Amino acid sequence: MLNIGGRPEHHRTAAGDGGTARLMFYALLAISLMALDYRGQYVERARGLGEQLAEPVFWLVDLPFVAAHRTRDVLSQRLELQREIDALEIEIVHLRARLLPLADLQIENDRLRQALATAERMEYRPIAAELSSIDLDPFAHRVMIRRGRIHGVEPGMPVIDDLGVLGQIERVQAARASLILISDPDHALPVQILPAGERTIAYGSGSLDRLRLTDLPMNTEIAPGSLVVTSGIGGRFPPGLPVARIVSVERPPGQPFAHAEAVPLARMDRNRIVLLLARSAEEPAEPEPESPLPENGPAPPELPDEDRQ
Repeated sequence: MLNIGGRPEHHRTAAGDGGTARLMFYALLAISLMALDYRGQYVERARGLGEQLAEPVFWLVDLPFVAAHRTRDVLSQRLELQREIDALEIEIVHLRARLLPLADLQIENDRLRQALATAERMEYRPIAAELSSIDLDPFAHRVMIRRGRIHGVEPGMPVIDDLGVLGQIERVQAARASLILISDPDHALPVQILPAGERTIAYGSGSLDRLRLTDLPMNTEIAPGSLVVTSGIGGRFPPGLPVARIVSVERPPGQPFAHAEAVPLARMDRNRIVLLLARSAEEPAEPEPESPLPENGPAPPELPDEDRQ
């Protein structure tokens, strides 16, 4: 019997029986799987295996983000380190700038100690003086110093640095004095050349790096490298102060004298502190002893002239 507008009755019954059977099958399957999972933990194992298989996928997906974060951190640390390095370099420059005056003072102290040692060996009273102005005109090598009459400065005082003779005091004011350098064309200094022992006069050439020695005998034994020192003649400069080094010797034919040039040892244009050599207070002269008596007794009285004959 057919239902108008619907399915046959036996089709509906078969469909209902099939759905019930499937439901019962799934239910039994679920119960069986639950029982098996309870006993063997198969589901947990399958899930662990699935996680292991899926882990590389998650790692590949997460890799770009991890790399981006690490790159950002590295760049941030690099920038921070670069800023610290720049700050330290600036600080080092500032510290070095602060140390420069100290280094200069240390060098000046060492030079003054050497000059003081020279003055003490020659029994002179040293007077330290600071340069105030320099006039390096080719025809007048003069220097002003901040020491004068009130400090015990007198005309003619030798002036030295730690390397050698610089010049001598020319004019003295109350608190200032004028120093003429040995390189001045008007300056002449009695010197001795070692080891030959020749004595001559060293004249200023108008150049800071040259002295002229024009009165040498033609048979002189001096050679380049010989040391020029003060001879002590004239009484202003003590003997033995280093002055210059011989750099050349000429013996012009037909001339009565040989000529030599020397380089001053003192820092003619690079000193800030110089040393003046003042004569120490002279010791009182000891009284002359009486004529000693001869060993055999008193001397016989002098005879008149007529008796001596």
